[in-house]
Amino acid sequence: MTISRALGLVALVLIAIVVAVLWIDMPLARALARFDVARALFRSKPLGLPILPGISLAVLFLGLAVMVAGRPLPRWLVAGSLAAVALLTSLYVTEDVLKPIFGRVVPSVALRGHVSGFHWLRSGSPYQSFPSGHSVQAASVVAVMWSFYPRLRLVMLAGFAVMAGALMLGQWHYLGDILAGGLVGALAGAGVVGIWRALSGVAARRQGRGPRSGKVRRDA
Repeated sequence: MTISRALGLVALVLIAIVVAVLWIDMPLARALARFDVARALFRSKPLGLPILPGISLAVLFLGLAVMVAGRPLPRWLVAGSLAAVALLTSLYVTEDVLKPIFGRVVPSVALRGHVSGFHWLRSGSPYQSFPSGHSVQAASVVAVMWSFYPRLRLVMLAGFAVMAGALMLGQWHYLGDILAGGLVGALAGAGVVGIWRALSGVAARRQGRGPRSGKVRRDA
């Protein structure tokens, strides 16, 4: 993808976020609130657990151990390590920088009529809706795997769509939150892959090899 196309896509997503926040989020949240069974299912505690960050740390430690041992990294471990870096970095920016800036009230509280909207420079519960941390994590992983496993792109998109539906039905996030989180995560993933490719190319040129040579195994 060219830089101009990437910038155009980012601009379209930003426009979609604004449209969702202004005209879609609250009506959609009220409509989905009618599904009591779905809300009870998707409000379960496992959705709030830091599962992916824990897995990311484990993958990073595994990758470092393989590198210290002087063994070639299999393709899946390269992809997993890059995804872990993107996930942890983007999640930190989201939770510690972006959410405290925007201070949007989560739907589960706003729909009860207590307080709603954006409350700038407010942090902590219930001002944790925008952007969606769940979407940031998923999108950062998808963005990396998108480059490594193109045949699975439809599966990735379907999985992200299912997660988005669960987040809205469970009143964790609005549509605008999910779009914003997806954008942050995708930018992080694409950035990490871009940096890795640039560094790999520099290392390969120094060693007089093609950019795909080196200590990375091609097995999936």
